[in-house]
Amino acid sequence: MKHLILITSLLMLFTPNMHAGWFFDDPPPPPPDLGPEYRSKISKLEEQMSEQHVIADRWKIATGSLAFGAVLLFVIGTALGAKTRQHYDGTTRMGRTVPTTTPPAPNGARHHMGEAGPPDRRPTMAA
Repeated sequence: MKHLILITSLLMLFTPNMHAGWFFDDPPPPPPDLGPEYRSKISKLEEQMSEQHVIADRWKIATGSLAFGAVLLFVIGTALGAKTRQHYDGTTRMGRTVPTTTPPAPNGARHHMGEAGPPDRRPTMAA
């Protein structure tokens, strides 16, 4: 490890300074003027680029809004699922369950899950 640090420090000391990037010492010369037809083409291209930027910005706003809505719905769904799970776990502990709210039979009797129904019905799946 000591040798590696020594070698890199020596390389840093004895290497010439380099200019990072594409920067010039002197500014580049201006491009030659090629005439009015090229200037009109360049202005058309600049207008097209600005229109494309406007359209891209609109798409960015739309996709950002959709992404925010998706995240919001995900958070709401997760919270509802967790609350439902808590409620379910709280009601099924120690064998307690929430009573079913099935409508009473015509004779006033109530049907409970897992029990056979009236004589004209088959037993439920949970039996």
